[in-house]
Amino acid sequence: MGTSWNAFFDDYAIKTVTWTDKNKGAYVPTVGQCRVIKKAGITPSVLRPAKEFQIKVLDDDRVRVGASFYHAQRLTDPSRAPEPRMGHAFISSWLEKGDSLLLGVVAGELFAMKLNMSIGEQEVESRIANRAAQETVLAKAARAKGKPKTKLVSHQDFVRDPFVIKAALVRAKNLCEMPSCKTVLFQRDSGVDYLEVHHVIPLSEGGDDAMTNVAALCAQCHREQHFGKDRVIKRAVLKAAIDKHGS
Repeated sequence: MGTSWNAFFDDYAIKTVTWTDKNKGAYVPTVGQCRVIKKAGITPSVLRPAKEFQIKVLDDDRVRVGASFYHAQRLTDPSRAPEPRMGHAFISSWLEKGDSLLLGVVAGELFAMKLNMSIGEQEVESRIANRAAQETVLAKAARAKGKPKTKLVSHQDFVRDPFVIKAALVRAKNLCEMPSCKTVLFQRDSGVDYLEVHHVIPLSEGGDDAMTNVAALCAQCHREQHFGKDRVIKRAVLKAAIDKHGS
């Protein structure tokens, strides 16, 4: 990725994991990575085994990984300064030889990602926002200013039948078709109550663009059908109600 990581992190540094890092189970961070770690308020542990802390991971489903940061005496040359190392699952089970590892800090919070994983820049920023601590999110948002960048977006979409959409609104008679909904609808500029037409079984899942598969819903019920934790149950309830209209 030819990315300017300065756009995402306050400071960052990159290193490729070596055979020695993996074989000894002790990752040796670069001078730059040590700087980043310390900017996150993490100092070398004086305990043995070294005290564990959590690093937020940006390219992995696990979200975070346990790590340690300590100084180890060089057995081959005790006269040299102790060497900074990182241990625990961070190197034992997460990193592999050849991984290009970025350590970055955002508002004092440490993040890690493997640059050999294929994720887009927009996704990196989104994951930082979604996985960061609340304090980090607020601090980062406070820095935002000016107008947003633009981008060209090209994608395929379903062509919905306008008569099905209109007929669903007619059938609803200015009421949300989700059973037991008590939401008071707000009005458009035209004075018409606002409802959104939803496909009970989404078109992306093979649902039909037909009256037997659409419902006019208030904005609250519509979002809940897509994102609510009980959306599977609520879909079944809505489907039964729409099926009843057609019986």
